[in-house]
Amino acid sequence: MEDENDCISSDEEDQLDFLLGEEFGEDDDAELYSPPNVDTLSSQDTCSSQSSQSISDPLERHIYWKDDNTEDNGNVDLRTTPFKPTRQPGFQTTNFTRRQLQHLKTPLHFLNLFMTVEFLTTLCIATNHQANYLINTGKYSSYTDNGVWEAVTTDELLRFFGIIIYMSVVKLSALEKYWSTNVLYDHCPVNDVMTKKRFQAILCFIQVTSPGDIDKDDKLTRIRYLLEHVKQKSKEFFHPHREISADERMVASKHKFSGIRQFIKEKPIRFGIKLWVLACSITGYTFDFFVYLGKKRTEILDKKKGLAYSVVMSLCRSIQGQGYKLFVDSFYTTQHLAEDLLRDKIYIIGAVRSNSSAMPSVFKQSKDWEKVVGRGDFRWHRNGSFVYVQWKDCKCVTLISPLHKGSDVTTCYRTIQSRKTWKKSITKQPLITSDYNAYMGGVDKSNQYLNKYTSYIRTQNHWWKVLFFHCLDIMIVNAYILFTDFVSKSPELFGDSEFSSSLGQLEFRENLAISLMKVKSFNCKPEPMLHLPLFLSKRAECLYCNAEAHMNKKKLPSRKVMSYCSVQFVRCHCAVQ
Repeated sequence: MEDENDCISSDEEDQLDFLLGEEFGEDDDAELYSPPNVDTLSSQDTCSSQSSQSISDPLERHIYWKDDNTEDNGNVDLRTTPFKPTRQPGFQTTNFTRRQLQHLKTPLHFLNLFMTVEFLTTLCIATNHQANYLINTGKYSSYTDNGVWEAVTTDELLRFFGIIIYMSVVKLSALEKYWSTNVLYDHCPVNDVMTKKRFQAILCFIQVTSPGDIDKDDKLTRIRYLLEHVKQKSKEFFHPHREISADERMVASKHKFSGIRQFIKEKPIRFGIKLWVLACSITGYTFDFFVYLGKKRTEILDKKKGLAYSVVMSLCRSIQGQGYKLFVDSFYTTQHLAEDLLRDKIYIIGAVRSNSSAMPSVFKQSKDWEKVVGRGDFRWHRNGSFVYVQWKDCKCVTLISPLHKGSDVTTCYRTIQSRKTWKKSITKQPLITSDYNAYMGGVDKSNQYLNKYTSYIRTQNHWWKVLFFHCLDIMIVNAYILFTDFVSKSPELFGDSEFSSSLGQLEFRENLAISLMKVKSFNCKPEPMLHLPLFLSKRAECLYCNAEAHMNKKKLPSRKVMSYCSVQFVRCHCAVQ
């Protein structure tokens, strides 16, 4: 007779069969229900009465999702095409002649691709206009010589940027410490490059837009030219690889009167200015971005489709029709966005929220599935051109893709507890989840580059300078990525130079600071100091012998000598030996 603990009731057995996808009935050997065609399924997904049926009445409906035991034989959508970029991915060497490429040998040459003569001249003109305007009104007269402002030149502006880059690498407790005469800061080269008064004057007056060209109706009028310049140069010299990602970026700022400051509680940077960014997932290159001006000032393409739809469609305008894979998180993923991007030959691979329009109704109607399955189990559902995969890890994750197959599986490692110890085990994972984890972090990689060495110098009133220094960091990081890409593809142009091997971002910034500040780097070792004996005119007690006797708690020898060391200046009877 069977043990009563091993038996389950008929109601529990029916519920278990229902969750495993079987049709209810009196016959225990009932076969799995075969799903209808796609047209019938899509019509049922859009029917509100079908989605409102309760799980408690399983006899009146059927489940159409499948698991890894069923092969996904869905037809490939005719709108999906191979990757055909308009330009070769990576650094755009076609924009240069052979002779011009041979001159791209140092980090400064790559930074000059962004800091053009036109850009520096525009900043100098706007800065000088701002300085003269404020000085004529009687302000900041301490930054002048006899009431006359000394105009900023492009060479001086480059030295100013070199000091800022140096400060991003060498962090001191206060700005004034870089000009300190204390012996601890003897090796700081900033004082030899520019005086503290001149540096503070340029930092105070620096402008992107002249006072006469400021449009008060435009919130970004003081920084608009710089934002457009950085975006235009970033797109000109680089073309992203097939995998790209779109996400938000927070630039730390606590300026209260900017009008565009955002607060996100769960972010590492809670207060700041929000940017929407499109980045290359392979390199972390910032390809396109724009500033979020708030709910009232942001232009939304279609109010019915929401803000996230407008953000992604605006970022992807320059890459349409090329077959890119776009990875986004659950904030952006909607069915409208997936359909419209597929029409533009951009294939979204994104996470799906439970209340999103992209979540299929067959997953919504069987929410108890995740309670009875274990880690590594997954199910999938195909509706038209898109496949939806739900995988159970620590919690359930749902993804959408027009390119993947629901039944494609790979493996991953997870740490599990075995009795009193922890060990790694191989866990089953859908291929779409593996690709999403590998390529979703393009913007995060870019943020890591930017936040590693920030060039921001805190200002009290000028909130737009937060974006000014952030754009400077974007130019430096993008120049670094172009440099490493060019060195890896054309090592013969560098020969045996110090840049023949790839540099880290720290060494790249150090070289930029040296080149812009025009300081010399000394690699020679100091000459060793010779300990030579010198002689006194009168005999004196040996300090070394007396100190040794005092440390050993012995009687002082009272030994008098005539010699002492030329380096340590200690009288010693053995100095002449």
